[in-house]
This record gives sequence, structure tokens and C-alpha cells, in this order.
Amino acid sequence: MFYMFKHQMDIVLFLDNKSKLQVEHGKILEITNEKSLKLNFYEDCIDKDPSVCTPKTKGNENYLRYFSQSEKQECNNYEQVAQSMNDILQFCVNIGDSSWNGGSQVIFQYWPLNKFNRTDNPFITTSSGDQSVLESYFFNSNGYYIYCNYQSTLHYINESVLLFVDINGPRPGQMCFTAKVVAPYRKVRNFLQYQVCKYKNAQVAHKRAIKDILSMPSSIPDSYVIKYPIWSTWARYKVDVNTFSVRKFAKEIIDHGFPRGTFEIDDKWETCYGSAEFNTSRFENIKELTSLWTYPFLNLDCPCHEVAKTKGYLVKSTSNTTNVTWWNGDASYVDFTNPEAVVWWSNGLSNLLAKSGIDEGESSWSPQLPIFHDNDLTYYPDNIVNAYLKTISSFGNGIEYRAIRRSQEFGRLLRMNDRLPTLITALLQLNMIGYPFVLPDMIGGNGYFNSPPSKEMYIRWMQANVFMPVVQFSYTPWDFDQQTVDVCRKLMNLRANYTDTIIELMRGSVAKEYLLGENILVAPVIVEGATSRDVYLPFGLWRDENHPTSHLITGRKWLRNYPVKLDVLPWFTRVTLIFFILNVKIKIKSNFFFE
Repeated sequence: MFYMFKHQMDIVLFLDNKSKLQVEHGKILEITNEKSLKLNFYEDCIDKDPSVCTPKTKGNENYLRYFSQSEKQECNNYEQVAQSMNDILQFCVNIGDSSWNGGSQVIFQYWPLNKFNRTDNPFITTSSGDQSVLESYFFNSNGYYIYCNYQSTLHYINESVLLFVDINGPRPGQMCFTAKVVAPYRKVRNFLQYQVCKYKNAQVAHKRAIKDILSMPSSIPDSYVIKYPIWSTWARYKVDVNTFSVRKFAKEIIDHGFPRGTFEIDDKWETCYGSAEFNTSRFENIKELTSLWTYPFLNLDCPCHEVAKTKGYLVKSTSNTTNVTWWNGDASYVDFTNPEAVVWWSNGLSNLLAKSGIDEGESSWSPQLPIFHDNDLTYYPDNIVNAYLKTISSFGNGIEYRAIRRSQEFGRLLRMNDRLPTLITALLQLNMIGYPFVLPDMIGGNGYFNSPPSKEMYIRWMQANVFMPVVQFSYTPWDFDQQTVDVCRKLMNLRANYTDTIIELMRGSVAKEYLLGENILVAPVIVEGATSRDVYLPFGLWRDENHPTSHLITGRKWLRNYPVKLDVLPWFTRVTLIFFILNVKIKIKSNFFFE
């Protein structure tokens, strides 16, 4: 049942004896003096289609239009409409004592996001790592979810909302969702749409959100990449990679008894960035290589850049320039919203190879403010990201990428952020917003400071990664010592016993452990120097796989000070209740006959 009460500038939704969600709608500001304006419901628009119901204006007043959704009794839909392009529309939610999840992946990943801080943040995909993956979906442990940019009549994300998000910003203890006509948006109308739903609990709410708004993958990544590791040249060689270094690296892998897998040439394989032509002076026999790192950019020094510019295949800014800067120089961004540009770019890549490992596409390097192919002002600035992903997805299920939005159905590998401390929280965060097929970054990191981690943290990194969907190396175990080789080989053998399970369970709270499906719990160590850690076991009966013959452990309890020597990965398997009861029955029957 719904209850809605308006008291001054607060609206309390779903008020009951157990929990409540308080939403403040009233902070509508005039940019010139930030004067607070009155916010009203306009009764004539209740339950009416927003396309045919325009609220009457009364001077400076702005209106919240409320729509009930009959087929989803658990939800209310809201729309705020600005009467002036200078108005700022905003609603805020008290974070309270419940745990909140959803939103975006960030470099220092909080999970849940209650302690996260972000102010006046444009809610679009940005540079690698910091908000490269996001969804305008937030839910809490009391069974509420908020979905911004909701189009009540068409049931899809409305890309016309100019969304900014604050978490513990100017209003500590609140999440605020704002719409305003400022960069990076180009719009001719300002409004804010959102949906608030209340379900029995968080699990029910999240499952319904997956069904209604996030959707499920239509396929899974290439099983070969799950079963066997990726060996990348990046941390070891950076751009100084050639046929000799690749062959040397491959021989080391075989000599140390590690499984062969996907060999990734990570940078400097082209004659110039964007040419889609191999540098034959570096790689004489490229047919032996497996995957490559590619990108939606054309560097200015490439001949293909002038071809694309002449044909109108590049994204322009409002100042009519196509130039942007990314980490490998000055370039332009191919306009993947232009069908002709898509065909031209795809043909170039198709001529190069039949299967590729593509992992880049981020809107922070597109021109600001971007003008796309048909100059459609309803496009988000990061619309180019989805257009790029749609293009590369046609190259098969061996694709990997690292920037994405509204694309759960692709079913490809999503590259996670760097850094061990947030490896697990990032995995959980991406799962919560609909992306279970994650690719952790290289064990030991990218080597951006030209040195690997300590031996201890390399092994801990490997332990944290071993049950995740993919294992990726660049720094290798033999870069350290024989003990590291032995421990890592043992972990890879353990993983080999479960890769079929990982593939089977690739769909489906503490921030330092994770569940693989429902029956395997992994609690790796991510703090250097640690010799013990606390492990929480959820409901069920659990077997400690480091001591498989010991007594089963009843869940919903903490194991305090669990010892974790360097070669120990704490992991537990759930024993089903049926199996346990059958064992008891057999034992009782056996005792009866012997007596």
C-alpha cells in the first residue's frame, strides 16, 4: 500500500511501521541568486501522460508532476519540469542507516556507497576507472530502489535528462539528483524524471530491477578466456614490444609450467594509433598472435585521420574542432553514431583480424560539447560509448571493454579498475548494476611506477583473483622467486577445478570477501603484513576447504582471527542441507544395525 504525505518541502513515501524513505523535493534554485522556490504538485496532471499534460505556470513556481503506475503497484513515477532554462531541478534522499548500492564504478570503490563523497558530478561515463561504468539505479537494504531518467510511458531510460549526482556533498547524509542545462549537456528543455519503488526486502527489489530495468546478458564471454589466463605484454614491456619479446615471454610461460592462454599485445602494434595496420618492423609474423588492444581514436599523425575527417566520420565540438587529447597523444574520436563511419571503421578492423581483444571507449576523450552525426540534442554526451560497443560486439564474444552504460545485454568481459584494495568492492559494485562478467586487471598491477608489488602482495593479489571470472598476468610469478611460482601454480590448478563452475555460474556483505554463485565463499587477504583476518559466513552450513575434514561450520557468524599464512587462501564451500540430513540418516541407520 502507498502512503504519501506532503509536509513543507518533504515527501514521505511508503510510510509504515518498519521503514520509510524520505525524499526532499523542493530545492529548485534560480542560478542568479540561488533563491529557493516553492515546489507544488499540480493536481490536474496526476495520472496523465506527460506528453499531453503541461502544468500551468504561476510566476516563479515550478511543479512536481506525480504519476502512479498501475501495473507496478510497488512504484511511483515522478517528473519535475523547469519553467526556465536557468532553473535547477533537484530531489534529495536521506541515506539514513540503510546500506545503499548502485551508481558508478570509481577508482576508490566504496561498497556500500554510504561513505562515498561526490559533488556536482555529471552522471556520464568519463575517463578510465573513475566512473567509466555507471547506471542511474540505486537501491538500499530496506527494499527501496530509485531509478533516474525513467520514462514512465515508454519504459526505457530517457536520455534527455541532464543528470548530476551528489553523494554526501553540500548536503551530508543525502544523495541528491539534479538536472540543469550546463556542460557537458546540450539541451533545449530541462526536466527530471525518476521512479521510486518499495519491495519486501533488498533481494526482492534488486531482482525486480534486474527484470524491469537492468536486463540480463544475452550471452556469455568466450569460455576459452575463462578457462585459461590472459598474458599481457603491458606491465613488462609497455610500448617496447616486438616479436622477440613476445616469443621470449611465451617460452617463459611454457618453461614454468603455466597454462597457455590468450596472448595480448598491449600497445604499439600499429604503424600509428588508429591505422589498423600492423607495424611489420616490430612484428614480422603477426598471424601467430592472438589478441590486440584497440581503441576508437585516430591519432592526428595517421593518414587515416585525414581520410576520416574529409568524409565527416569524426565527432566535432560546438566550436567545430575534432581534436581531443588522450594518453597516447592528440587524436580524434570516430563518430560511431554515423552508420557510414561504423562501416568504414569496421571494415578496417575486419581486414586486420577476425577476432580482437578490444577494451577501450570512454567519453571523456570525445570533444566537449560533442556534436554527433545527426546533431540530435537528446543524445547523452556518452552516447558515443554505446555506439562504439554496439559496433565492436559484432566481432564476437572474445571482446573486452572498460567503459559502458545501459549495455548489460552484450554479455562481454568488462575490465575492472586497477588496484588490489578495491578489487573485491569493484567486483561487487559492477555485479549490483548488472555486469557480472568482469575482467580483473593484471595480477600485480599495471606497473605504472615501473616496479611490481612486493612478493607478499603479489601472492595476495593472485589469491584474491583466483575465483574471479578471468585471470590476467603481466608481471609473472617467476619475476619473484620459486615459492611464488609454486604458490601461484597451485592456485591455478585449484582454479582449473572450478572453471566449469565459474562458467556455469557467471550470472548469479562484507566488502572483503565474495561469493561465487551461492556455494563458494572466498575471503582473500588484501592488507600487507596481515597474518590473520575476520571472515563472515552467511546462512548455511560451511566447509573450510583449508581444513576439509574438520567439523562443518554453521553460518551467520564471524570467524575471528582466521590464520592466513602467505600460502593460505581462506575459502569455504556451502554444504546443502539435504546432503547433511542424508548423512545423519545413514549414520543413524548404520548404528541401529550394528547394535
